[in-house]
Amino acid sequence: MKALPDDPNRAASSGAWLRSRFLVLCAVASLATACGGSSSVVANPGSATDGQLSDVLETARAGHNVPAMAAMLIEDGLIIEMAAVGTRVINQPEVVTTSDQWHVGSITKSMTSTLAAVLIEQGVLDWDTTVADVLLGLVPDMRNEYRNVRIEQLMAHTSGLPEDITLSPSFAAGDLSNASMIPMMDKRLMWTADLLRMAPQTAVGTHLYSNANYIVLGAILEQVTGEQWEDLMNRELFAPLGMIDTGFGAPGMAGMRTQPWGHASVGGIWQPFDPGSIDADNTLAIGPAGTVHSTLRDFSAYIAAHLNGARGNDGLLLATSFARLHTPQPGTSYGGGWVVNTAGWAATPAIWHNGSNGRWFAHTVIAKDRNAAVFVATNSKGRAAVEDMINVMIRRFEAM
Repeated sequence: MKALPDDPNRAASSGAWLRSRFLVLCAVASLATACGGSSSVVANPGSATDGQLSDVLETARAGHNVPAMAAMLIEDGLIIEMAAVGTRVINQPEVVTTSDQWHVGSITKSMTSTLAAVLIEQGVLDWDTTVADVLLGLVPDMRNEYRNVRIEQLMAHTSGLPEDITLSPSFAAGDLSNASMIPMMDKRLMWTADLLRMAPQTAVGTHLYSNANYIVLGAILEQVTGEQWEDLMNRELFAPLGMIDTGFGAPGMAGMRTQPWGHASVGGIWQPFDPGSIDADNTLAIGPAGTVHSTLRDFSAYIAAHLNGARGNDGLLLATSFARLHTPQPGTSYGGGWVVNTAGWAATPAIWHNGSNGRWFAHTVIAKDRNAAVFVATNSKGRAAVEDMINVMIRRFEAM
């Protein structure tokens, strides 16, 4: 495998790499197999609460040869089992714990959509707010095709915005890199302006998964509030849910192995990335599309909020707002940051999302009729390991 460029924000060859790092995978596949097929390295998944989750998870980790994994099962809003196995850094002694932080990649998109719904309920904007309503005065030369795109269409990737977000002049110039001294809100507005000047890749209303949608949505949220997306997330989403150990970018501190490091396969060998390295994560300007990291307990609060809402209960949002986020846009299987399956978990409805920045992989599934949810993550681009374990966690729950 070819080594990744040293600086993904500047390297000329980095466009496809960055573009691929937050793509939803298997976005139209059946959740009956969690888009990963039925084969598994785990011969005996056991039953939830049998006390064997760590052993089962270790079997999956070792079988797929990834540095570390974490898994969690939630029922009726409560964690009923969780485990973490492996090492924070490959070939180093520090083992992961259930208190460690895991990068969730594009699952962040559902969080940004949830934040938008919070602001809608506060009256700051509306489900029918358009791109032009907020940004036309700042980007008067935006393409006509985007002017009437509603924020709900941005959430569902039906805006027509192009897939390759690295073609913008601001990205090419390095203005969006973490090293740039340009304020973050300005970076996101610059990137948004570039994207809105680019020709649509598809017709408005046609689903095309693109991080561009969430860059633009994030800029809209910032412009209507005058506050940076990270601050809004902390105050309006994380604080109400008690998510005190959740943040942005690669977990941990430069040079320290106090949190898991992300890993990429280089020549078939896992290469760890120091959280202080520019290669540890995408530019933070892409935040609304996928830079959140969280602990299992923190993330369980977020999952539980959506599970509660999916079951028709008010909570962080009104049940009607949750229902809107969990309903796919016409002609798609994608809603407000969620892939929606009508027969996903043991032939019952489910919503799910996965995410990867090329260093981590995470996947969560919420099944309202089962009143349960699962989450699995690895500190590597170990998609097969995570998908395998998602199936195992569902089987463990069903065996209770």
